[in-house]
Amino acid sequence: MSNTTTTANGTARRGKIGQRVAYACGNLGQSAFYNALSTYFVVYVTSSLFAGVDKGVATKLIGVITGLVVVIRIAEIFIDPLLGNIIDNTTTKWGRFRPWQFLAGAISSVLIVLVYTGLFGLVNVNATWFIVLFVITFIVLDVFYSLRDISYWGMIPALSSDSHERSTYTALGSFTGSIGYNGIT
Repeated sequence: MSNTTTTANGTARRGKIGQRVAYACGNLGQSAFYNALSTYFVVYVTSSLFAGVDKGVATKLIGVITGLVVVIRIAEIFIDPLLGNIIDNTTTKWGRFRPWQFLAGAISSVLIVLVYTGLFGLVNVNATWFIVLFVITFIVLDVFYSLRDISYWGMIPALSSDSHERSTYTALGSFTGSIGYNGIT
């Protein structure tokens, strides 16, 4: 892989290998996180989360969580462009994307731990409080996951104005993303 690219105006620009590697590694964890949030989440909810709960109550809770996921996926059609607008209008001394990468990544990480611990066993104590807090936690988790994901893919145009270089970033992110997604299966 050459480290020199030609920009749109014909001048040669030396690509930053470290920047490419850092960008690629960013999607490794993001895709592993997504796999945990999508594929393993379904298995966890249907087989482990409600293991100590009455079957009738567990079935109702699974129904509520399934409905929540469907509603969130539909709502994302409208919410994600708004989140993208928030990211585009972010101005900090750390740049437009870095705050969302760190902040949203950290918050999402804490919230996924809460989700996978059944809110630290609250489901076995009080199913009503569990479902109320779970809905809030899962919505906030999904919003912060989206903020991180949108800011990750949205930074490509800021990394380079050269279309070939942008394609390189996209390919590297997709490649490491497939490793991250499939690496935990």
